[in-house]
Amino acid sequence: MNELLIILLFLVIGYISGVLIGMLGIGGGLIFVPVLFYLLPIINIPETNLSYYTVGTSLFAGSMGTSVSAYLHNRIKNFMKHPAILVSIGAALAAFITPFFVIKIQSQLVELVFAAVLFLVTFRLFFENKIKRLYFTTVPINTKFYIPLGILVGLFSAFTGLGGGIIYVPALIYFFHIDTKISVGTSSIIVAITMISSTIAYLIQTSGVEALPGTIGFVDIQAALPLGIGSIFGAFSGVRFALKSTVKLLRNVFAVVLIFAIATILFRIG
Repeated sequence: MNELLIILLFLVIGYISGVLIGMLGIGGGLIFVPVLFYLLPIINIPETNLSYYTVGTSLFAGSMGTSVSAYLHNRIKNFMKHPAILVSIGAALAAFITPFFVIKIQSQLVELVFAAVLFLVTFRLFFENKIKRLYFTTVPINTKFYIPLGILVGLFSAFTGLGGGIIYVPALIYFFHIDTKISVGTSSIIVAITMISSTIAYLIQTSGVEALPGTIGFVDIQAALPLGIGSIFGAFSGVRFALKSTVKLLRNVFAVVLIFAIATILFRIG
């Protein structure tokens, strides 16, 4: 495939992912991961280490778009400070440490558990009672669970390259009873910190693997940069959509995105 065409393709894919990043408070990996599995071998990433480069590159690209999204939501005060800080602390620690073990352990069980949780969340989003609002919990759970939530999802993010927003947003809505739009903005900040932390780990470790041209650690820079640049521009559009959209629309779009996220996880495992 022509090199210029690949770059343009990455830019377009990055923009589409950026719209979802800004609109839904996610990391963009649900699009990046399957695309990179297909395109990275075309730009000479070997099949033996493909999954590691896919996750590392997805996290790098997503960290660019989510950083812009986080800045925009912060600028308009569309977030909650307390969960943003505490969840981020747990997420940053787990997301940085986990990549050093990713190549040594099997993540299928972890990913299957999260896929099952996402299925339940998707069901709730699609079929939630229109008259009486239902939650997974009748009262908000204690805020002491903010840090454990970050640790758990930070681990998941580092394994899958998905960023974590697909879990942060419904968790903030259904377990901590935070408004949907505020949850999106809060998740954007947490996801940005999660992905940046994990990206650094993938950049600085190779576990003895010989460095390939155009790569740093387990990140393919020639793919990550155009994806990331595209996601930056998309994030501006996505945040505008989020602020103008109704809560019902955001929930429906998020439910559809979760279906793709489940498919992405099962794709990785398969």
